[in-house]
Amino acid sequence: MIESELDPPVAEMTVLTYANQAISEDYQNNNYNVNRGHLFPCRHAADVVTAESTFTLTNAVPQKKSFNEYSWSSMEDETKNIMNTCKNNNNEVLAHVLTGAIPGDSKLKQKVNIPSYMWMAFCCYNSMEKKWVSQAYWGENIEEDSKNKTIDKKSLQEIQEFLGKAWVKNVQLFKKDCT
Repeated sequence: MIESELDPPVAEMTVLTYANQAISEDYQNNNYNVNRGHLFPCRHAADVVTAESTFTLTNAVPQKKSFNEYSWSSMEDETKNIMNTCKNNNNEVLAHVLTGAIPGDSKLKQKVNIPSYMWMAFCCYNSMEKKWVSQAYWGENIEEDSKNKTIDKKSLQEIQEFLGKAWVKNVQLFKKDCT
C-alpha cells in the first residue's frame, strides 16, 4: 500500500511519480538481497485492521533477507511475549514502542535508503509484578549465515548511548518511569 497524501495528484497528470515514498517496484530486481522489513511489526498489532495497516511502504525499510527472517524476527517475537505481560485495567496490552533505522550508505533505485542498523525499544507497566519493564535491541542490517543468531537484550541507557554515537547526539527515548 502507498500513502496517497505523500504524493498527491498534480493537475492534468495521469501518472504519479512517487517521488516522496518507496513503491513496490523499488524493491524488485535489486542487487542488495533485501526485502521490505516492517518498522512496526505486523505481529505486534492488536487486531486485524491494525495488522493490515502495517503493510504500507512508509512502514517498511529495506532489510537484508536473512537478518529480517532470522534474528530480527526472533527479536520481534521475544518483545511481543514480554509486552503481553503489560496489561491495563481492561486486560489489554499497553506498551510504548519506538522503532527505527539508522541510514546506511546504499540506496535501492537511487531512492530508498538501505539502513545500516535497525533498532527497537519498548516501555510498559507490568501490573502483575507492579513494575515498569523496558528493553532495547539493535542489530546491524547485514546478511546472516545462521538461523540461530540472536540480538542481545539491552537497556534503554545502552541504546540511547548507541544511537548517540551512531546517529544523533543526546537521544532520550522515553520519559518518566522507563528511564
